Amino acid sequence: MLMRQLLLIVSLTAAATLGTLDCSAAAMGGYSIARRIPAPGGAWDYAVVDQQAGRLYLAQGGVTAIDLKTSAVTSRLVTAHISHGLATLGDGVVAVDDSVTKVITLFEGATGKVLATIPTADANPVSGMHALDALVLEPRTGFLVAVNGESGLLLLVDLKAKRVVGTIAVGGHPEFAVADGTGKLWININHGENSEVAAVNIASRSIVKHVPLSGCKEATGLAYDATEKFFMSVCDNGFLKLFDERTARVAASISVGEGADAVMYDPGRHRAFVASADSGTLSVVAIRSASDAVLVQTLPTQKGTRLGAVDIETGRVYLPTAKFGPPKPPSPYPSVVPGTFEFIVVVPD
Repeated sequence: MLMRQLLLIVSLTAAATLGTLDCSAAAMGGYSIARRIPAPGGAWDYAVVDQQAGRLYLAQGGVTAIDLKTSAVTSRLVTAHISHGLATLGDGVVAVDDSVTKVITLFEGATGKVLATIPTADANPVSGMHALDALVLEPRTGFLVAVNGESGLLLLVDLKAKRVVGTIAVGGHPEFAVADGTGKLWININHGENSEVAAVNIASRSIVKHVPLSGCKEATGLAYDATEKFFMSVCDNGFLKLFDERTARVAASISVGEGADAVMYDPGRHRAFVASADSGTLSVVAIRSASDAVLVQTLPTQKGTRLGAVDIETGRVYLPTAKFGPPKPPSPYPSVVPGTFEFIVVVPD
């Protein structure tokens, strides 16, 4: 979901959870806004951090990059019409997609040098604003998986052959996806008023598990704790759902702000972050397991701030944001007021 209408002012309710942390865990230090980094740019979507390279990449009409040590911003590192998905591929190589041309571009993250362009249109017939959306690398098969959010189709890209070698139909309107390292891809899928997370075996090209998300409308962001084996899925209507991979059941449901488009997770500090566009807040959730989590802070940010990425080395959270004006047809989404785009940098106290 690129953007939703930002006209509703909501009240953030108290957190609800099925499990509780001990007082010492809940009382650990909070987070505050340390600075704002202005940058040129318009509409944006997913962000990803390459920890080895020390850089953050933002899909923004191509790619915008931030050096995490110097805070230097490089805009239009790579250009595209409408870019949504990003994936780090190792050795400093990054992938970005373009939903207009249906092309995936591989490039050097440090320089922006284009290494390859991979067309997907022949295997990806359904067009639309999200004809290429999320990107995720599945390490067991080595495939880069590209999501068509319009048609419910997953595209399997062979990075060595530089081509699409297969597809998997998951139906509905898929959103973000994560790999669990065992050959399965877990993906949020929206079916009208209902949402679920589906587990897809990439090698067998089949759906092997369904996890219904009761009360969740428009599941968007998804994150995974590889050590404790649980997932976090955020819903547009203001809930963070946690479920255990082993039981495939929701174990906790926590109230957060509405209008979130991602859940960011810092496994070392056991903190999940949900940026909510409608309320203009960042929800900070302390998590030990799928049933042991609590909302510990609600930090005011700015309306329209709906996603970002966390630098797990420093604990800093980077939130792209801007001021918005009326939609500019044919786009149904609010437009970015020129000169207002920036990154909010949130740091642990």
